[in-house]
Amino acid sequence: MTELLLIALALAILVAAAGAWSQRQHVTIYPGNTGLLYRDGRFVRELPPGRYGWWNMGTRSRVLTVPTLPLPVTVPEMSVLSRDQFAFRLVLVPVVAVQDARLFAESQPIAAPPAHLPELPLSAAHPALRPLLAAAALEETGRHMLADLIAEPQPLVEAIAARLADALPGAAIPQVLLTAINLPPETRKMFTDVARAKVEAQAALERARGEQAALRVLANAARLVTDNPALANLRLLQAIEATKGATTIVLGDGALKAAARPD
Repeated sequence: MTELLLIALALAILVAAAGAWSQRQHVTIYPGNTGLLYRDGRFVRELPPGRYGWWNMGTRSRVLTVPTLPLPVTVPEMSVLSRDQFAFRLVLVPVVAVQDARLFAESQPIAAPPAHLPELPLSAAHPALRPLLAAAALEETGRHMLADLIAEPQPLVEAIAARLADALPGAAIPQVLLTAINLPPETRKMFTDVARAKVEAQAALERARGEQAALRVLANAARLVTDNPALANLRLLQAIEATKGATTIVLGDGALKAAARPD
């Protein structure tokens, strides 16, 4: 009888230990992140990088992992309108740096992780980021001409970053990256035609300058020959010397005529 009691007691202890062990949870916070420990929905403390464990005995503990390194956040492209009424799309990537992990986390709705997962990773993409970015981009783009934006987009990007610098609770946006300017096909064709026309005009201008320079050289040579007839004979001798093969030289009526005919 005593042995049965001891066996029953041992089984009870094992069951209690197994139940208690099943209530133990642990998480690991890696560098570049901050953990926020909540117990029964109430904030307890911040957790720096490291490994943590606890017993859920009558309580429910959860950890939010918030990234604290500056991270670029991908946002869908947005439609904007320039000052000269051209519609196009911008692809902007804001860089979010979380400075107050608790304020950043509690300023947005948070879904609790499943019961078997004690940790919930939180993204740097705050729900308010996209509408704030879209509003700033639309307003700032309306201050610029499309041609100026294509030639120098940096002032627009800096103006958007300045508007969003402190827009998110607990986080800063030190930089906004412009990764693409997507023009409609008809607008793109128009700008391509303008650029091609400029290049063609520049080429025509260079050809005209070359022709003018050649005419000036010929006019100077004609003046020299008129003022110094002996130069024509010297030029004739140079031409004969440079000619290969049999050559026939025809002189007449005081004019210098030369025709080269290879045998």
